[in-house]
Amino acid sequence: MKKIVVTGGSGFIGSNLIEFLLNKKYFIINIDKSSYSANPYNVKKFIKNKNYSFFKLDINNKKKVLKILNKYKPI
Repeated sequence: MKKIVVTGGSGFIGSNLIEFLLNKKYFIINIDKSSYSANPYNVKKFIKNKNYSFFKLDINNKKKVLKILNKYKPI
């Protein structure tokens, strides 16, 4: 199964992209710092999906982002 990272996945566009990719059977890694434009309601429906993983994290935190990338090895 291909794994894809979506940054800002809790926003309107990102959450719709995640829904599209999950329907295409991809494993999604959502990295979002949950700022003003994020809405937890947008991703609530994905939380129980085994092909979805959420990380509340700023992508500027390179050390933690690299740790996630090394663990999941997305395309």
